[in-house]
Amino acid sequence: MEKPHLFQNRAFLLVWMSGLTVMLGFSMFFLSVLWFIVDVLEQPAVLGIVLMAVSIPRVAMMIYGGVLADKIRKSFIMFTTNFLQVLVMAAMIVLFVNDWLQISSLIVIALVFGFLDAFFFPAVSSMIPIIVRDEELQRANSLFQGSTELMFIIGPLIAGFLLTIGDFTLTFSAAGLFILVSAVLVFPPFIKDPEPDKRPEGSTAVTDLKEGLAYVWNSSLHRSGTFTIVIINLFMIGPLIVSFPILVSALGGTPFELSLLEGGLAAGTFLASVALIAWNVRNRRGRLVLYALLASFILFFVFSQVETMPFLVLLTAFSGFAAMFVYLPTVTMVQEKTDKAKLGRVMSIITLAASGFEPVAFGLISLLVAAQLPIQTILSVTAVTGLLLGVLLVWKSPDFRKMD
Repeated sequence: MEKPHLFQNRAFLLVWMSGLTVMLGFSMFFLSVLWFIVDVLEQPAVLGIVLMAVSIPRVAMMIYGGVLADKIRKSFIMFTTNFLQVLVMAAMIVLFVNDWLQISSLIVIALVFGFLDAFFFPAVSSMIPIIVRDEELQRANSLFQGSTELMFIIGPLIAGFLLTIGDFTLTFSAAGLFILVSAVLVFPPFIKDPEPDKRPEGSTAVTDLKEGLAYVWNSSLHRSGTFTIVIINLFMIGPLIVSFPILVSALGGTPFELSLLEGGLAAGTFLASVALIAWNVRNRRGRLVLYALLASFILFFVFSQVETMPFLVLLTAFSGFAAMFVYLPTVTMVQEKTDKAKLGRVMSIITLAASGFEPVAFGLISLLVAAQLPIQTILSVTAVTGLLLGVLLVWKSPDFRKMD
């Protein structure tokens, strides 16, 4: 049966709206919890612990989330994880109303949210190639990624407004409601995505995982694409994000200027997604990705040399724009060239490459700053290292460079 065009594709529209509402709910939850820790509990020193509680189980379980996505109907995984997150939000509201919400319970809640995210994202990223046409996959990915990035700007604004007119019960409830809507939108009878093929008897999670890793390693496209995403996240995106507060503080800036840097990065990535929706690039995508990779690090190096805030904001936006021209076409090429029975595992590896190395960069940059190295020097070194690795990747990946 031929798949309908993108904006007539009911399954894609439901998955897209589900992604928007869950990201909106999660970003509201995230800001509310951070502000609760700082303003109510007055323990800002534990912010890092809560952030780690979200990221560690997400990274640790991401690969197994991909294994599960190849075994179980993807809409069922998305529906179940969202519904369980709604129950967690309800429990948090009960704890707050009864003055029982403390750091220990927040850490447990963060751990559960991170654990559930590890199953949601491999499912949704491997769902899109199944429900949309191949020639519309680039546009679908760009639309999904760009609009969900936008939710990370809108969500905190809504949460901040709700906190000014109400208390945390209101923001937690609103976040839970958005996540509940997300669960309803991906109710399996609505999506009607196919059941995955049955795995061979005797197949275990370990053998499935080994099969997925071998599949990625033995394909020059998958291998080069994974390395590309690792390099851009470990040597540019991670250092860029963690440098913002340090850089603003070193330059004697204000919280408003910090928000401008963060907004510049979000605006750059969003505009790149819009550009890729309008320009549904199909030819010479491998070359485009590698040139964008080199351009990203050149812009990042210039960023490390500048000390004027308006130029820093502008360079941040350009860097985010170039980075999305690395990420989105790479993901689309990988999805197009992957056996549908292995999509969940492959996309979990790609997602891990995209998000799992940012915490590593956070830790490394923090250690170097603690060693009294100037932040501009650290950023210069990471930019040059990333650029050299990018040049090496261009040289060692002729097949990827020629990929359409």
